[in-house]
Amino acid sequence: MSIYAYSLSLNVIEYRMAVLRGDMDAAGEILPSIPHEQLNKVARFLEAKDLKELAMQITMDPDHKFDLALALDDLDAALGVIMQSVPETEAESKWKALGDRVLAVWRFERFDLAKGAYEKAGDLGSLMLLVVSMGDRIRLEWIAAAAGASFHAVLLWTCRENGCE
Repeated sequence: MSIYAYSLSLNVIEYRMAVLRGDMDAAGEILPSIPHEQLNKVARFLEAKDLKELAMQITMDPDHKFDLALALDDLDAALGVIMQSVPETEAESKWKALGDRVLAVWRFERFDLAKGAYEKAGDLGSLMLLVVSMGDRIRLEWIAAAAGASFHAVLLWTCRENGCE
């Protein structure tokens, strides 16, 4: 016979019940009394109930906040999470995800953010596709230099075949 111990916070249960009833005023009154260590669990619950904006305000987990920001197409919030909360050694995948999201939501005015994100991620392939589509010859030359001689040879061959200047 195995015995398992569980801890239930009455405030978390009351909060969830208020949310399920749609009584967001009551939920807002209960929220400050929820233990700090339970906030991430509450945020996951809110995300599951498609209350992502509220979940993003509550979560204390930078990875969760980043994922929610991308899901909400809040590119500035996602950028803020990377800049403030993610160690540089772990940021490469986040920069790539941010660049991909900028392109997915097709905000042309934010393509510079995508270029910067791909540069920080070291994703020269995605960066090359973006700068070629934008006609950014200077950045393309930078990519060629960063990628080395083999890329430069491919670029020259491509230009010869397609009539680049």
